[in-house]
Amino acid sequence: MNLASRKNLAVKILSIFTAFLFCGATAGSADVSQAAFDQLLKTNKELLETVTKLSKKVDVLEGRVDQAERTQQPASVAAPTGGEPGDGVLRTDGGDIQLSGFVDTSFNWNLRTPPTPAGGTNATGNSTLRSFDRESNTFDVNNIQLNIKRPAPEAGGVGFTTEFTYGTDAQVIESAGFLGGTDEFSIQEAFVELKAPIGSGLTVWVGKFATLHGAEVIENYMNWNASRSLLFNNAIPFTHTGIRAFYNWLDGKITTGLGLVNGWDNVIDNNNFKDIEAMVKWTPSENFSIAQNFMVGSQIVEDQGDQRYLFDTVATWVPLPNDLPKLTLMANFDFGTEERLGKTSPALEGGPADWQGYALYAKYDLYDWLTLAARWEQFWDDQGARTGTAALNQLWEMTYTADIKVYKNLLTRLEYRHDNADSKTAFDGGTAQNQDTVGASFIYLFG
Repeated sequence: MNLASRKNLAVKILSIFTAFLFCGATAGSADVSQAAFDQLLKTNKELLETVTKLSKKVDVLEGRVDQAERTQQPASVAAPTGGEPGDGVLRTDGGDIQLSGFVDTSFNWNLRTPPTPAGGTNATGNSTLRSFDRESNTFDVNNIQLNIKRPAPEAGGVGFTTEFTYGTDAQVIESAGFLGGTDEFSIQEAFVELKAPIGSGLTVWVGKFATLHGAEVIENYMNWNASRSLLFNNAIPFTHTGIRAFYNWLDGKITTGLGLVNGWDNVIDNNNFKDIEAMVKWTPSENFSIAQNFMVGSQIVEDQGDQRYLFDTVATWVPLPNDLPKLTLMANFDFGTEERLGKTSPALEGGPADWQGYALYAKYDLYDWLTLAARWEQFWDDQGARTGTAALNQLWEMTYTADIKVYKNLLTRLEYRHDNADSKTAFDGGTAQNQDTVGASFIYLFG
């Protein structure tokens, strides 16, 4: 019990005792002498004086204790304006700087054992139409990613995001005009973030950032499947460099985005003509969302007249939230076309080219430590504008993935995938119509 509680208790006890004596003296005054009554009054007065003195002494002692406690405590530190205290690894005047990332390693086995590509360094060969898991029958360091960021305060302010990538994935996502695409190191994202207190809040990014398009992302563990889809590898870009703005409407149910960027995977503009990107995402409930993305601009060097158009749709749905809340479905559709693509692909003789495809996904959280996912997709590229060969007009694949999380920071992904094409010269060095692969990923996440 502290001093204040003791003081209050003492005052109450003595007050009650005094009142009791007073009342007792009054009630029995008829039975006692006048001298006895006077003695009781004197005693009552002395008790009240004692209570007053004790109360003053308690106040003095309480003040001394408070002073001692303040002296022992360290000086207070002003709370940062961005992020939550303790979330970052470096505290600055502008707010906590946060550190996170992961280490992604894998083993991929192609049942056909494809031949070594001409000039390749992988003695076991590459799986056809694969980008992030192209190395077959070998252990691989896919991605060591380090993220350093300071989110802009929601009330308004400035922050930044940087994502550094090292591994074979960096060779796939590298932007033209940057490090060249042959180094295992890449700066995946690097942008300044500005939040302006305008209406519901305007967010602006300036720098290099991931594309708006597609149902998947560069990071393995953030996708439902370990291997990337045909659409992600062929139908859309990976990153952009420029400026992008987001704004929410109707309490966040509608999100809009608009950007002006250098082009597809270009850090440096190759034709002095900027691409326009746009997004509208509708989220009427926590169980359904749909996003429509659009992009237009020229991708040909020194050519501003021949445009590339891209339409991308992604929908996510929890169909039975009451009966099967752990089942989630997703669908992705892409359509792209480019005018006079023959300027960069002579086989097309200068005519327009188009590509399109869809992917269907299903994911079920069987247990807290086990998630099952499946993907089915088809992709059409009649003129070989995206795959590089007209022989691969129609492609389809199916993928089955199991995510196992025995330890808190370790994700193990086991996957089987079957690819098929309408050409018997599509896979295994031009000798097969299909290929089957098995993969295992081991991903450690931190931060």
